Amino acid sequence: MRRARGLLSAAVVLTAMLVPGVAHAEPSPGASPPGTAAAAGDDDPAPHGLKRTPLDLGDGGVQANALAPTGIPGTSTCRRYYLFSHRAARYISEEQGYTGSNKNMLRARQTTDGLGTWEHFSLCSFNGRSDLIFIQATSGYLVTAEYGYSGNLKGMLRGRGEWPSDWEIFEVWSDAGKYFLRNQATKGWVSVRVDMTGSYLNMVRGNGTSAGPWEQLGITPVA
Repeated sequence: MRRARGLLSAAVVLTAMLVPGVAHAEPSPGASPPGTAAAAGDDDPAPHGLKRTPLDLGDGGVQANALAPTGIPGTSTCRRYYLFSHRAARYISEEQGYTGSNKNMLRARQTTDGLGTWEHFSLCSFNGRSDLIFIQATSGYLVTAEYGYSGNLKGMLRGRGEWPSDWEIFEVWSDAGKYFLRNQATKGWVSVRVDMTGSYLNMVRGNGTSAGPWEQLGITPVA
């Protein structure tokens, strides 16, 4: 059964406290991310130059039902990857030090020198397909796009899911060596919000309207 997402109100989201020492700033409205490839409502981005791309889960694969503590069912194959935002020039981290409804927010903020476990993400095949995935963060939870949030936080990606369902399943697309992830249910593109500020700078959201520069990702296996 899906969690009671309706209980997350905008007021709860915007008043969530972050850990001491982390700058807390309200999200700036910013402009919509630029994009030129495929609109969110376009079910077939292929005419725009993108192609569905199976990931290499090869020798690094593990069984998803062995990954604690979520008890994910099935025998999906997973492999650990780093996710790199080309626009922000940073690796994506799971902010495990954040609290409340921001806890485990995904944010592109780490350089190569500081890579650690918070930057490890297990990309897992869904229904036997590696071009259709769910993502497990090192908190043990699945990456969820919070479409129950509102305003500039709508679609925030964070580690809190326990079951791969609508908000946790992503299509894999690529173009000219760049990767793009799109939520299967909403057709929203995973986007790095370089226009936001403070502790929300480079927050990752799942409602980009197109596959443009803010959505370009690098996907590199963890050695």
